[in-house]
Amino acid sequence: MVPVIWHPPGYPGRTGTSYLLTVLADPPAFFFFISLLMGLAAMIEVKSELRSALIAARVKAQSEEPSAGLALVAQASALLGDVQGRVVAGYIPFKREIDPRPLMRALAAQGAKLCLPRTPPKRGEGAGLTFHLCDTDDPSQLEKSAWGVMEPKAHLPQVRPEIVLVPLLGFDRAGNRLGQGQGHYDRTLEVLRAEGTVRAVGVAFAAQEIDHIPIEPHDQRLDWIITPIKAYPIAT
Repeated sequence: MVPVIWHPPGYPGRTGTSYLLTVLADPPAFFFFISLLMGLAAMIEVKSELRSALIAARVKAQSEEPSAGLALVAQASALLGDVQGRVVAGYIPFKREIDPRPLMRALAAQGAKLCLPRTPPKRGEGAGLTFHLCDTDDPSQLEKSAWGVMEPKAHLPQVRPEIVLVPLLGFDRAGNRLGQGQGHYDRTLEVLRAEGTVRAVGVAFAAQEIDHIPIEPHDQRLDWIITPIKAYPIAT
């Protein structure tokens, strides 16, 4: 075993942090290991920079498009089809996310059953979301999570959604999504897809689209994208 100082790449305005690693004295294995670490560090750096830019774009879009949530309704109608009796998961907007509640109300009027996600506790690493039937317009059924998100109270009936409206920071036309970085939706969609059919519908301002979202093996693709000006299914 040999100690090695590793300096992951920095970026303008930031100096890379140094780490003391103790590794096997096997050069080929060691350099392969380092290449993996450097690739991961570079991906983290890229996603961090991208999140900052997309947060700014979302804030600007939210201030310039106060009726964006209403515009989602018309764009979604051709894609969602018959939702009578189907369980649809929405969300309460957080940190300037586009507001899906007009769309959720429209779906409920067509006979959909609405639910909202509950996030795992901050120390619940590896856990996914749970979904609970909830009236989003009834404050008595909501509470603030440890993350600051408004979510359904734990005693409300738990269900499995067939359609999940997914918030995001950025998306591309291939259906790749960049979220807040906690991985809640990626873990949840992986479980739901292993259990059966589910449609993941990214909901966003048009300004949140970019050419290419950097992805990792655990990232889950979206099935549809809905924005206030366009809605389309993702090719499989």
